[in-house]
Order: sequence, then C-alpha cells, then structure tokens
Amino acid sequence: MQVLLIDDHEIVRAGTQRLLERIAAELHPGTALDFAAVRDVAAALALPATGVELVLLDYHLPGTSGVEALRAVRAHFEGASVCLLSAETTPQRVREVIEAGASGFIPKTYALDEIEAALRVVLRHRVYLPAELLLAEPAAAPEPDSAPREQLAHFVANELSQRQRQVLALAVRGLPTKLIARQLAIAEGTVKVHLSMVYRALGARNRTDALYRVLAADAAEALDQA
Repeated sequence: MQVLLIDDHEIVRAGTQRLLERIAAELHPGTALDFAAVRDVAAALALPATGVELVLLDYHLPGTSGVEALRAVRAHFEGASVCLLSAETTPQRVREVIEAGASGFIPKTYALDEIEAALRVVLRHRVYLPAELLLAEPAAAPEPDSAPREQLAHFVANELSQRQRQVLALAVRGLPTKLIARQLAIAEGTVKVHLSMVYRALGARNRTDALYRVLAADAAEALDQA
C-alpha cells in the first residue's frame, strides 16, 4: 500500500512513518508499506500521480492549505483516499472538508493511542470521523421512507442492491461521481440515480449526511461487503 503524508513538521513525518509501518505490519503481514512524506502541496504535486492509495494531509501547510490543498491533492492523485489531519476539530471544520471530498478526518489533538486507532481504520480503506463530531452533528430530518438509525446496518446490508452498496461505499470514501462511474464501468447519470435513491432511503440530504449516518449507526461493515 502506498501512503503519502503531507505535513511540514519533520517530527510528525518521522513519527507517523514509524507508526504506520508498525500498524501495516500487523494488518498486512508480509506486505511492505510504501511510505513517502513531503512538507507541502507543491512537493506532493511534483510526485507521480499514479500508485498512491492514501494521502494523509495536514490542514495547515505553508503555501496552499486547507480546502484548496485538499482539492489540489484530490485532483492530482485521482482515486486516492485523502484523510485530513488537523488540530481544529469543530463540527463546522470537519463538515467543510468532508463536503470538499475528504475521505476522513483525524484530530491532531488526539492522544497517541487514539491516533493509532484512527490510522488503523484508514489503512483498512475505511472512513474515519471523530466520535465527538458524530455526537455533536445534528441529524438530518428523515425522509418518510428513511431507515431508523438502529436498523440502518441491517437496511444497508439487506435492502440496498449490491450496486447501490457499491456506489455508496465509494461515495463515502470521497470519490467523485466520474470516478465512481469509471471504477464500476457505469454511466455518470446512473451513479447519480443510485445515489439519489440511496440518500433518500437513508434520510440523508447529501454524501456528508449519508457518511454521518452510516458511521454513527456502525453500518460501515455492511458497505465493506459491497
């Protein structure tokens, strides 16, 4: 697995590499972690665009930073998951980056064991959002045919079609419509139809609300079966 860290603090880069290597060895024994680290977005965009599966992106960087950095990184490393790292952990900040296409958010204010737990999630190609965000974020008003939270995991696993689960799984990872269509070999219009039907069924207004609902209801395992 190829992982790129974009962070301007040398200590963070070195510490994250050691932590990721240890976690990857436990999760994927016998498979080496291909790790690279750069200090800013300009250096990241100078790297080859192919091969990188996961980008860990610090929110505050010299030069291009924040949502602008996220968009530039996602456009360059097309198809890679991009997880934000930041000391700012307000629900508004997290919603902002998720709406902009981030595949997760790890607070830098976390204790080491909490950061390790979060990295274990993203190394499994799953979305990580801080639990306190899920508790603080008000739920969207449910649609008439939405699934209750306590039944959502069962609903995702049994009521959505396999194609709908596949589309939703890629959407909550942050892939845009055109990449979902390309990966599943279907038309972009078909992807939009599937997402519209899924969001309505979940009582979600958009991808961000769907992500909150899926994670808050511990329904991600059902999407992994897609």
